[in-house]
Amino acid sequence: MYLKRHKVRKGGKSYVYLRLVEAYRDEGGKVRHRQVATLGREDQLKASGQLEQLAASFARLDPPAAGTRRLVGPLLLVAHYLYRLGLVKLVDALVPVRGRALLTQGEVIAVLAASRLCSPSPLYDIAGWASSAAVGELLGVPAMLLNDDRLGRALEALAPVAEKVRGELMLAAIGGFPAVADASRLHLDLTAVRFAGAYEDSALVAKGWAADRSIGRQVKALQAATPAGVSVYFRPHKGSASELAAFTAAIETLAAALPPGLVIVADSGLGYAENLCAADAANVKFVAPLRADTGWAARFALDYVSYRERRLPPARRTTWKGLLHPFPVTSKDGTRHDLRAAYIWSSEEAATVAAARDRALATAEAALARVRNGLGGRHYKTRKQVDARVAQILTGQAAGLLAVRTGTRAGKPVITWARNQDAIAAASRLDGLYALATNLPDHGGQSPLTAAGVLKTYKDQWVVEQRHRDLKQTLKVRPIFLHNDDRIAALVAVIGIALLIFGLIEAELRAALGPGTPLPGILPEGRAAIPTARAALTAFDGLCATYTPHGGLILDRLTPAQRMILACLDIPLPWPEKPC
Repeated sequence: MYLKRHKVRKGGKSYVYLRLVEAYRDEGGKVRHRQVATLGREDQLKASGQLEQLAASFARLDPPAAGTRRLVGPLLLVAHYLYRLGLVKLVDALVPVRGRALLTQGEVIAVLAASRLCSPSPLYDIAGWASSAAVGELLGVPAMLLNDDRLGRALEALAPVAEKVRGELMLAAIGGFPAVADASRLHLDLTAVRFAGAYEDSALVAKGWAADRSIGRQVKALQAATPAGVSVYFRPHKGSASELAAFTAAIETLAAALPPGLVIVADSGLGYAENLCAADAANVKFVAPLRADTGWAARFALDYVSYRERRLPPARRTTWKGLLHPFPVTSKDGTRHDLRAAYIWSSEEAATVAAARDRALATAEAALARVRNGLGGRHYKTRKQVDARVAQILTGQAAGLLAVRTGTRAGKPVITWARNQDAIAAASRLDGLYALATNLPDHGGQSPLTAAGVLKTYKDQWVVEQRHRDLKQTLKVRPIFLHNDDRIAALVAVIGIALLIFGLIEAELRAALGPGTPLPGILPEGRAAIPTARAALTAFDGLCATYTPHGGLILDRLTPAQRMILACLDIPLPWPEKPC
């Protein structure tokens, strides 16, 4: 069968109709043609998108010409994990398609997640990536159907069920992947995803503070990661939302979905008294830095060595001291919560804080010297002008540490200052000192909870912070421009799916190799290294498959590193390799 363009003139205008024609041989062996169906006017078919759908339906059945190459790359790994998670079936069960759609919602969402991991691209360029990659061969989705309108409609369909999808994928990861089977401890942290555009009426995008102390239009995203570095939960919040609302919502959701005994590790956003009381009342165990300063006194040496200092001689390592002490807290409703606080002192942190304070004092004194040199000039003609400038200088770490006096002499303003040694001494007593609040129980009489144990638990917080960096660097999630909140919420859900797969690849690869075992040749220059998901995905860059004259695909020869990664992750080859 083939398509035939048939021209028709009506009312002085020409129209082109597309007809489906079948070729056959009659009883005498002569080739004949007969019209099977008239598909419609060519211009109307193009405008409605039906022409692309027809072409895509044929593309599913008719393989490309021999010699056509498809970029496989890291999609070989990603497709395997999408299948193991059951993403397509999960989304299709929650959002079934209507009518005679050629693509399901689950297929589109799977392609979006794969694109984020393999070749981060804006929505309008997804089809361009898919046309050269083996998306049709590994995911069964024709590239020509992935126009930005279809992607947008899939995002809008996903938005109402995004939280359900998040929960189901979290349970699927915990139940189906041994590397993350232990989700009894989760590390929570907030990050900001910046957006481009005005978004004046958005309920998600809003101006807010980011970690770099800058203000911009953003959506805040809360992430929960296991100690192995697998992000099992990723949820959006309004860009101006407080940490309290984000942490409270996440703790409620996670506590309801996971077995009892969940331990939450978080930064100081959880460290307010009311937050700790709420978590304790919900029977959620936690470790979080306390926000309020209390009278910390006694200090005991801790046997703790950070990962980055493990190779240093003992004399050059950071010294840690601590004390675990009861810390009762009473909530607003009068309920008493018997928490404990681990008071921790770090020699490295103490040196850093002292150096920062010295720099702040030097900067403030230099600014005051400039004011003194300009007295009587056009900027500092009066004492009022001098006082206004001094108030601006004595902020931040220098506040309260300098005693400044201003006055007037012979009609001209004067200024003197000196360091407040008592205030500096009082501030230095807390250098390097902080408190970690917890309600963790003792582990029996033979292994009681200690300050060192609380510190070790909290120091694993770097895993979720590393995933934030992967989100913004490897997955290139920002900046983003979308039209409505449904698409924004759904895209954040897709990013969470990609981040989950990213963590699964890394955790399973490291588990298969063994703790601290490097993988030979995984880095671009051929060096061995403890594998990361970023390095594992990059190791497959440039891997292609070629169509043979018989319609099958043949894969390029694998490198030793690629072969070892596939073996560790138990991923079978979908096609044979090119012979040597």
